[in-house]
Amino acid sequence: MNMQRRKYCCIFRIVFAILIFCASFPLAAGISFGSSDLNDTDEVLFTVRQTLPGTVSYRSLFYVKITNGTAASSPEILTCYPEQMELLSGGTFLQIRNRYGTARYALDSHQLTWTSQADTIPLNSMRLSCRTVSPDGKWSCYILKTGYAEGKLVFEDSATGKTVVLDEHAPFSYDTVPVKWSPDSSIFLYSRNGKIYFCDPAASLQRIQIDEKYREIGTGSIKSVCWAGDNLFYIDGDMVYRIDVKGLYTAGLYSGIIGKGSPCGRLPEHFDSRHDIFSVNSSNTSLFLIKSGRMFSYYSLGSNTCSYLDIIFSRPYTNSSGSLLDAVILWDGTGYPYVWMRLMPYDGGKAQACVYKISDSFVPVLSVENSCKPVVSSDGTLAAFFSGSTVYVYNIASWKRVGQLSGEDMVSAVWGGNTVLYVGGDQSVQKWNIADGKSEALFLSSASSGVWDKKSGGIAVSSSGGRVFILDRTKKIWTESAVLQNSAASTQNGRYRVFCGTTPNELYENALYVRTLSGKAVTKAVYPESVVKTPDRKKAAFVFDAYDSSDGLPDILSALNTYGVKGTFCLNGEFIRRYPLETKQIASTKNKCASLFFSTADLTSGAFIADENFIRRGLARNEDEFYQCTGAELSLLWHAPYYRVTDAIRAAGKKAGYTYIDALNGGECEMTLEDAAEQNAEYLSAARIIEDDAASLRKKGGGIIPVTVGFARGKRTDYVYRNLDLLISAVLDEGFDIVSADELAD
Repeated sequence: MNMQRRKYCCIFRIVFAILIFCASFPLAAGISFGSSDLNDTDEVLFTVRQTLPGTVSYRSLFYVKITNGTAASSPEILTCYPEQMELLSGGTFLQIRNRYGTARYALDSHQLTWTSQADTIPLNSMRLSCRTVSPDGKWSCYILKTGYAEGKLVFEDSATGKTVVLDEHAPFSYDTVPVKWSPDSSIFLYSRNGKIYFCDPAASLQRIQIDEKYREIGTGSIKSVCWAGDNLFYIDGDMVYRIDVKGLYTAGLYSGIIGKGSPCGRLPEHFDSRHDIFSVNSSNTSLFLIKSGRMFSYYSLGSNTCSYLDIIFSRPYTNSSGSLLDAVILWDGTGYPYVWMRLMPYDGGKAQACVYKISDSFVPVLSVENSCKPVVSSDGTLAAFFSGSTVYVYNIASWKRVGQLSGEDMVSAVWGGNTVLYVGGDQSVQKWNIADGKSEALFLSSASSGVWDKKSGGIAVSSSGGRVFILDRTKKIWTESAVLQNSAASTQNGRYRVFCGTTPNELYENALYVRTLSGKAVTKAVYPESVVKTPDRKKAAFVFDAYDSSDGLPDILSALNTYGVKGTFCLNGEFIRRYPLETKQIASTKNKCASLFFSTADLTSGAFIADENFIRRGLARNEDEFYQCTGAELSLLWHAPYYRVTDAIRAAGKKAGYTYIDALNGGECEMTLEDAAEQNAEYLSAARIIEDDAASLRKKGGGIIPVTVGFARGKRTDYVYRNLDLLISAVLDEGFDIVSADELAD
């Protein structure tokens, strides 16, 4: 490296350090109180905006009654933001869930009623987990989180709220539930401890369900089974079976004697139920398999045969513009397959979604920037995508656009039959009739302000887009107003005054106070906890170690983007040489890039002399290779491969100008199955690693958490990078701000 380049390198690092310092604001809840209105009967309307990592930021309208200078009860939320939505009870109720609780909108009476609501403003409410609802809306299943990576798999009656726990120790996920419903809602499948079971929802609630051991379908995960029309398909190893729904109980009772169903073909290799997915068309003639997110294969299904399936199409998906993040299989009415894919661009841009027709090659038929996964209508003919402020609906057979709705940023959507789509936006929740193109707003998701409307006797609520609704709080009915309301907000009424003031609580930007104007002057906060002084925020950092595999990179970058946090990527020379596109991708995302030396060799093994000259040359070579690949400079952070280091190696790195990174648990927690066997050590699952990392942070008051990018030198049953969202959530819930590793290194 010449002197001029080193000069610019020093300037760059100084500027970069300043930018990082300016950008390193804590990821606190960021709760702020906004406009308020106090009426003559001591009732207050006020808004609250809350910014939580991993979720969108929005402003909600609240109501509270003041008695004796303080809140008479917990404030009541009025607006309802659609973080998640489900259609229940045969399509008669639209359920809306968010960080504050759960509400239901009755589609016949137009009443919006909260069924559960938080007593205070949640501080550690991260992303909501999803629910899988039966096609008729009578039942649902979800995982009730009990740990950072674990929960209870629960089955619930939508009408009564009665529940049955199916698994006390289910792996937790924000995106999936290990349950699949039959098309007629009479049966659902679930997985537990590596086995698949079926369940009759009505019998389960009546406590007349036969014992679970007699309802076993076979080994595997929920990915091992697929509903197709009236039949169930199950893959065991490399064999594909068809199971008639009517014969489920017979299969459960006598599977050891009569087998698992009717064989309909053999795959050319074993099905991995941890990473592979498959789907069968409704006519039961074709099967589509995505293996490890890379190999896409289209087969013709046989009948009562153990022969290998005929291959129609099989090839890996590669794209020079980005790495594949996830994929969804779609079938048109004729049983022809399409695949929706989402790519993480190598240039660091927004995620790109594309639908491909499976022909002799991947033929693109639709492209949508930063799209959500397709929301498919109940009959499987239409697919909805929302991107930014627009939701699009396409016919799956022709991929022609049949509808488009714009006007606000879209958050969630659920089909009501085949022609109606309920769309949750950042301002309102709308009912959109695809057939005639008409839409109506049902209620407001968020509010810029709310005032007492003397003319109507209700509450005039304004959205950020300028729309005004009148809320009848007694009847719980929202009505859009064509005329802007002239009622002005008031902050005092002779007895009290409400205002926003400062607070020593770092989780709040301000606090909402009530001051008594008559008698003894008293000032109290509406939320007492909002004025409690908080201790200094603790800090944690993430280091992602890229040795010689890029397998986990799309998952990691997606999770960091979802939570709006930055990590430090330690890049090994072997990774840079093997994956130049991925190296550029990491650099383009503005995550910090550090050194993991120029090779994956264990520097403490004694196979060579790791003296000062060797360390200096190894670090310099890694700098040059990174610069040649990206045109950017590595930061002066590093750690030895596998965190195996001596005092002499540390000192050599320090003399070269580097700061050493020490990780929690010595960076050895993601050992492979081979490592565990060789060292006679305990193998730790991803869930166990997450729990241990959280415990270590609590004990030490902070630290650097290591995560390995992929695994090429051994096998694991699961990987932390696939559960990074759970790990980030655990760190935030423990009260830590996520910062750059250079704040905590050495």
